[in-house]
Amino acid sequence: MLVVTLCAQTSLNALYNEFAGELNASTVNLNGLAMMMGKPFLEKHSDSKISDIRVLSLDECTKEVKDRFNEQALRFMDKRYELFVSSNEPDEKVRIFLKFQDNMIREMVIITMGDTPELVLLKGKIKPSDIENLGNGGK
Repeated sequence: MLVVTLCAQTSLNALYNEFAGELNASTVNLNGLAMMMGKPFLEKHSDSKISDIRVLSLDECTKEVKDRFNEQALRFMDKRYELFVSSNEPDEKVRIFLKFQDNMIREMVIITMGDTPELVLLKGKIKPSDIENLGNGGK
């Protein structure tokens, strides 16, 4: 039974890697030099720092690919991440997962499922209060 449960779970890397190679999938990876070059343009509202952004968009993929992603994304389970927000609208589902280390958010995973499925991974040092402020309209 445990083996069946483990096989039914989907990790972040497995989900990203499986769909990044699909026909018409779009990927964007910003890290290192790209993030350093953008630093002067980023607002300085806090001590939070994003060091890496990975985006996977399946908007231009076939319905079959989107459906397969949606199904696997629903089974996303990676013990390193905590579920922060879950939203189930009739035409779209959103899950936001956080990975904490030393009282800072080190990674944020945003998965949207529906007609325009996407996976976004942010890495860095994000203060939890900055995430709370987003929920309060940036106040």
